[in-house]
Amino acid sequence: MRKNALPLLPVLALILAGCQTGQTLKIATAPAEPLVCSQWLPMSYAGKHDTSLTIAGIRRANAARKAYCAGP
Repeated sequence: MRKNALPLLPVLALILAGCQTGQTLKIATAPAEPLVCSQWLPMSYAGKHDTSLTIAGIRRANAARKAYCAGP
């Protein structure tokens, strides 16, 4: 081995020691809410100004959002 390479030997040993594999820690997390849920906001209606058909449609849309996004 050359004289100039001798000081690099400890550095090489440290690099190779860093390549050892270790155990991976897995953390259980709740699944992220889909992006659409932040944009798909609940709708409201004015009972005396909207028809019963409109109110029923809004209620169905809000129920679908609540079922898909699991939130209010």
